[in-house]
Amino acid sequence: MEENILEKFKNYLDDKYSSDEEQNTQKSYLSDIKLFLKYFEDEFGEKIVSFSRGHIMEYKNYMLNKKNYKFTTINRKLASISVYENFLIENDIKKAKDIRDRDFYKIDLPYVSADMLPRKTIKKIRLEASKSNIRDYALIVLIDEAGLRVSEAIKIQLERDVNLDMRRITIFGKGRKVREVFINNEIYDALEEYIRERNEILEKLNVTNKYLFISNKSKNTGKHIDRSTVNKMLNKYCEKLNEKNLHPHILRHDFATTRYEEGFSDMRLKKSLGQSSSVVNRYVHPGGEENRNN
Repeated sequence: MEENILEKFKNYLDDKYSSDEEQNTQKSYLSDIKLFLKYFEDEFGEKIVSFSRGHIMEYKNYMLNKKNYKFTTINRKLASISVYENFLIENDIKKAKDIRDRDFYKIDLPYVSADMLPRKTIKKIRLEASKSNIRDYALIVLIDEAGLRVSEAIKIQLERDVNLDMRRITIFGKGRKVREVFINNEIYDALEEYIRERNEILEKLNVTNKYLFISNKSKNTGKHIDRSTVNKMLNKYCEKLNEKNLHPHILRHDFATTRYEEGFSDMRLKKSLGQSSSVVNRYVHPGGEENRNN
C-alpha cells in the first residue's frame, strides 16, 4: 500500500510541478515524504499512509531534538508533508488538514543593508566580462538589470520571447506565470552585440538553436545552457578579480534594492520580479539611514 501511495503521490507531483525548474522541488517533496513514512515504520513498526495530528507533533519533536535540524530545514519538511496532506485530501484518503500555520517556525531574516550588497564586485564582474566574453556580459547584464532568476534567463527563446524593437522580453517564470520585462539601454546594447555574434556562430556551424543563450556544449544540441554554467561563470570572474564568489541570485537582490531606491513600490517590485507575495523583506536591502514611504 505504501509503495502504491508513493507512486500515486509522484504522479500527483508530476502534474503539479511539471516544469524543469520545479523538478528539484518535486524530488525534495518525494524524498521528505519517504523519510516521514519510514520514520514511523522504523521507530514504531507502523506502516502509515495517512496520519494524525499526533504523528505531526511526534515527527516535529524528532526533527528538532533527535536530528537537531535547523528551523529552516524543519519548515521545509513540514511544507512537504503539507503538500502530501493536500494530495491525501484530494484523493479522499484524509478528511482534513492536521498541519497548522503555528507548526512552522517564524524566522527573522538577518538585516542586510544596501551597503552590504557586493555592488562594487558586481560592477567589476560586468566590466571584466564586457572585455572578455560577449555572451557572459549579455547574460550578466540581463539578470542584473531585469532581476531575472537564472532558470528564467537560460530558458529565453530568441524568436519567441525577445523583441528588441519593442524593447520587451517575455519571461516564463515559476508556477507557469508569464510576465514581460523592459529592455533598458544597457540590456539592449549587450543583447544586440551578443545576438549578432550568436547568429554568426550558428550560421557557420549550419545548426539551429532556439534558445537565446548558447554555449560550446549546447549550441549543437538544441538545448539551453545549464544553470551550473552560470554559477561557474560568475566564480571564474570572481577568482580572476580576487573577489569572494557570488551566487547568481545576488544579482536579483541587487536589482530589487536598486529599483526600491529609485522609488518602486512593493506592488511594482512584485510584478517586476514575478513574485506573488511581498518582496521587500526578502529581496530589498535599503540603506540603514534611509526611511521611505511607499
